[in-house]
Amino acid sequence: MKIAVIGSGLAGLTTAYLLRKEGAEVYLIERSPVLGFHSESLQVEEKDEGEKKGRKGWVVNVPMRGFQGGYYPLLISLYTHLQLPIIPQHYTYSFSSESGTYFIHSGASGWSIPSLPSKALTGPFNFLRALLNLLGVAISYLLLVVLSFLAWHDILPSQLSSPDLTVGQFTTHLSSFLNRPLPIPFIGWSPKTPLGYAFESFMGTIVLPLFSAVGTMTHQDVCNLPVRILLEYLHVTLGTAHYRLGKGLASGDVTARLVGVVEEQGEGYVNVGTEVRGLEYAVGGGVRVKLRRVSANGDGDGNREGGGGGGGEEGVESLRVDKVVLATQASVARPLLEDLEANLKTWGEEKERRRVRRMAEALQSVRCRETIVINHKDTSLLPSSPDRRSINLHLPSSPSPSSSSAAPPPAHEDEGETPFFPPSGESVYTMATEVIVPPQGSGGGEVVLQTTNPVVPIAREKVLSVSRLERALALKDPLATLRNLQPHSPNALIYLAGSYVHPGIPLLEGCVASARKVVEGVLEGDRYYHVKKLGEGKGRGEGKDLGVGRKVGKGGIKGKGKRGVGGVDWSVGEGSKVGRVWRWRWNKESVWC
Repeated sequence: MKIAVIGSGLAGLTTAYLLRKEGAEVYLIERSPVLGFHSESLQVEEKDEGEKKGRKGWVVNVPMRGFQGGYYPLLISLYTHLQLPIIPQHYTYSFSSESGTYFIHSGASGWSIPSLPSKALTGPFNFLRALLNLLGVAISYLLLVVLSFLAWHDILPSQLSSPDLTVGQFTTHLSSFLNRPLPIPFIGWSPKTPLGYAFESFMGTIVLPLFSAVGTMTHQDVCNLPVRILLEYLHVTLGTAHYRLGKGLASGDVTARLVGVVEEQGEGYVNVGTEVRGLEYAVGGGVRVKLRRVSANGDGDGNREGGGGGGGEEGVESLRVDKVVLATQASVARPLLEDLEANLKTWGEEKERRRVRRMAEALQSVRCRETIVINHKDTSLLPSSPDRRSINLHLPSSPSPSSSSAAPPPAHEDEGETPFFPPSGESVYTMATEVIVPPQGSGGGEVVLQTTNPVVPIAREKVLSVSRLERALALKDPLATLRNLQPHSPNALIYLAGSYVHPGIPLLEGCVASARKVVEGVLEGDRYYHVKKLGEGKGRGEGKDLGVGRKVGKGGIKGKGKRGVGGVDWSVGEGSKVGRVWRWRWNKESVWC
C-alpha cells in the first residue's frame, strides 16, 4: 500500500513513522526546504575560544516544546518508544501587569506554596494586601480543583454542566453565586463575603493569562473557550511534572528518529521543497498527487509520472498513491479537499465525494490565530530581578474585550521594528517570555529569552530570530466537528491529522493522537479489504501475507506484535498508579471528549 503524507510537523512525521512501521510504503511531502517540526528552531553558536572552538553550540526549540504529564500521555509514550530521554523541568512563573508583578507561582502544578512579589515587602499595607490576595487565590484554586473533579465525572450542578458553557459565562455565574450573602445557621446572620470578587479576580488575573499563553489565544478566545476544556486540563495535570527532552536533545532529534524509517526506503520518499498543487482521483482507485518543486531537492522516483501532470502546468509531476494523509494546517487542507471533491464528482465517485465534502465543511469551523515567537536578549521585557522566573507572563492593560469572536487584526510591524500585537479590544494577548538557560555540556554561554506574542516591539539589535506561526484554537463543539473531520469509511482515500483534529487545546498531544487514529483507520480499511477479498469465515488464505505487515490466521487478520499501532506501547505515558486512578472516569460515555 502506497500512502502520501503531506506535511512534516509532528502529526505528519508521526503518521509517516507509524505507517512505515506497519509495512506501508510512505512518501513524505513538505513544501519548506527543511522538515517542519524543527524548521523554526534556532541554533545558538558558541564562541570560538580555546577548547570550545569547533563545537556546534545548542538549539532553542521554536516554539517551546515543553509538555506536562497527564495531558500528554501519547506524546510521552512515543518519545519513550523512540528512546528519547525526557527529564522533569521545574518551571516557575511570574504574573505582571503595567503596575508591576502581582503574583509568583513556584510551579509543581498547584502543589507548591506561592512566593510573594517583591513589592509586598515595601511596606506593611502592601504586605497585608499581598497576603489577602494569596488567600483569595488559594481558596479560588481549591474551588476550581473541586469543580474540575465534579466536571470530570459529570456531576456538576446543572447551572454549570452545559457543554456549551464558556469560561466567561462560568466565571460570571460562579462569582455571582459567591457574592450572595452567606447564611450562618442558628444566629440568623447572612453577611456578604468577598469570595465572588476574589474568584473573578483569580480567573481574570491568573487563569486567563495562563491559558492565553498555553494555547496562544487572545483573552477573548479564552473567555469563549468551553469551560469543560479548561476544567479537564486542570484535572488531568494536577500534581504532574512538566518535562522536556534531556541530554541537550531538541526537536531536530525527534524529527531525525521519526523520518529515519521513511528514508530507509531509498531516495525519493522524503520530498522537501515540494509543493502540492492539487489532488485528483486516480481511475481504478487511489489518488494522484500533483507536485511541483519549489527548491532543488531531489529528482523524484519511478512512481512519478513526469511531464506537465494532469493539469498541464509546467513543472508539475504526478505521484499515484492508494491514500493521502493531510497533516497540514486547516487553511492548507481545505482547498486541497475542495479540489479533490470536484474531481470525484467528475468521475462519479459519489460516496467518497460526500465524505470529502463533510471534511471540507468541518474545516470551516477550525479557527486559527497568528502567533509570533521571537528569540532575543532584551531583558527590558522581564520584570525586576527579584520577580523574574523561568516563565514570565505579562498581562497588558487594554480596553475591555468585545464579545465578538472575529479574528483579531494582524500583528503591527513598522519598518525597522519587530512585529508585535498592540493591545486592543479585539486582540489582547498575554506576552510570555521564557528564560532559556544553555543545557549542561553545551559549553555555557548567555541565556536566551523567547517571547511569544509580544505586545511591545523588541529592540532589533537584540533579536536572534523571528518566527510567525499559525496556531489552531480549540474546537467549540468537538464531538460533532470531529465526526465530520474523521468520517468513518473502510474505503477512505484521504485522512486529516493535526493538533486541531483532537479535542481539547491543540497541542503536541493532538498531533500524536490524530496520527495514531489515522493509522488505525488505514489498517482497519486494509483488513476490511482483504477479509472481503478472501471471504469471511472461510479460512482461505490462512497464513498468507496480505500487505501492511498483516497475515490471515485462524482468528482473522492479526497485527505485527503484542503492542499497539506502530509497535508503540501507548500505555507508558499514562503515569503512576495514583495518577491513573485520579484520571479514571466512571462515565466513559461522557459529553467530554
